[in-house]
Amino acid sequence: MAEQTCIGLLTPFFQPITAYERAAASLGVELAVVTPARIDWQAEQVEALVWSGADWQTKTVDLPRAFYNRFYGPKPKVVNRLELLVGKDKVFNHITHFDKLDVHRALLQSQLQRHLPAADAGGPKQALQFLETWKQIIVKPRRGRLGLDIFLIRQKGKRIFLHHGTKSPVTSFPSAADLSVWLEENAGEDFLVQQFVPLAEVGGRIFDVRILVQKDQTGTWQASGALSRLALSYSYVTNVSHAILPAAKVLKEAFPGRSLLPKLEAISLTAASLTEQALGSLGEISVDFGLDGHGNIWIMELNGKPMKSLFLVLGDARLVKTVYQRPLSYALHLHSPSS
Repeated sequence: MAEQTCIGLLTPFFQPITAYERAAASLGVELAVVTPARIDWQAEQVEALVWSGADWQTKTVDLPRAFYNRFYGPKPKVVNRLELLVGKDKVFNHITHFDKLDVHRALLQSQLQRHLPAADAGGPKQALQFLETWKQIIVKPRRGRLGLDIFLIRQKGKRIFLHHGTKSPVTSFPSAADLSVWLEENAGEDFLVQQFVPLAEVGGRIFDVRILVQKDQTGTWQASGALSRLALSYSYVTNVSHAILPAAKVLKEAFPGRSLLPKLEAISLTAASLTEQALGSLGEISVDFGLDGHGNIWIMELNGKPMKSLFLVLGDARLVKTVYQRPLSYALHLHSPSS
């Protein structure tokens, strides 16, 4: 019996990653959960948690020749050291926690510029300038996650209203100077200021579209799946959603007679390629889109470690198989000496 190819799952946690068991079985590969502290650099071996198709066992194995980085955050220091042994870019997903401003600036220099809301570093001066121009702005962490601390600031007459997750304001300010004090205390350079885009609605709820983009067994970017999140009726953000539905269904209801999904997928593929050029080796991202009432497409955010579990909600077994199998297929591609 031929020895199975072993794919490394680089992670800070020495515990099984069960979500990939079925995908590994389909591809006939072993999985090795690898933590940096258990690597023997001189012997080029690691004490890993290995899935060979039946159970997870702790055993010492040769370092896999391709790795799927499962750390969440900036590029782990261990990646450079591993790539000295296994080869450049044989560890994919160098960065999994994107700086939204870095990504915005990378895409701004491309043909995708027209799909980007205006954005900049979120200091008080810039925020006030944006508010004067757009009258409604979003202020959010540059490295935020799960939709926390996304503020909507809107000006009506001389008064300025602050929203935190809901369409009803949580407070207001009599002047720009008062808002500036609040921004100074609560949202500095670690925040992003962005033009607010009023999103289209379905059934009285705004929605977004998320495209999952992954590399396949040839190393080519592919749009693996698309879903739509419908917001809670009282919210201007979709991160805490009322429902998750197939994107095609929601787009058809919102914009009957228009074929928007292929365009969203094409933009996603371009965004993935440009982001990889700017940030380093990647194998999967998700692109979140907003569409305004006219059907204009806006790139709202890119995620470096997308939640593939969201696709389970759609109840499409073939789709779920694809989104979990593709990262391992790409790792197999990297494993090949010719890649």
